Amino acid sequence: MMSVDPFTSPGRWLVVTGSGAQHLLDSRDLDGPVTVTRVSGGGQPGPDLRFADLRRDGAALRVLAVEHRDPEWGLVAGIAVGADMYLTLEPLAVDATVTVRRTTPVRTITACPDAVRLTGEQVHHD
Repeated sequence: MMSVDPFTSPGRWLVVTGSGAQHLLDSRDLDGPVTVTRVSGGGQPGPDLRFADLRRDGAALRVLAVEHRDPEWGLVAGIAVGADMYLTLEPLAVDATVTVRRTTPVRTITACPDAVRLTGEQVHHD
């Protein structure tokens, strides 16, 4: 099973989930925060799944933790193909301490060159 932990492996990854959502995780700046930008356009949702719009889609959000559930170990650091991704984010509401998002199962994790960019709600490969 492919997995990556953006907190220990600097880079950029495009993560596509079962609902068709795309998440661009960026941890290239070792002195800066890990960020995630969620956009639509990742493909068709899987059976019995649908894409939902979420608060601040298209904006780079600071990631405090990223985890997935391992059948033997429970929640572990990183993202894994086939497992739901759990993102602990900066607070997205004024009265929140953090925001936690759980995705549908991750379909793919792709290392991204700097040429990948976001415009509006699409990911473009230059």
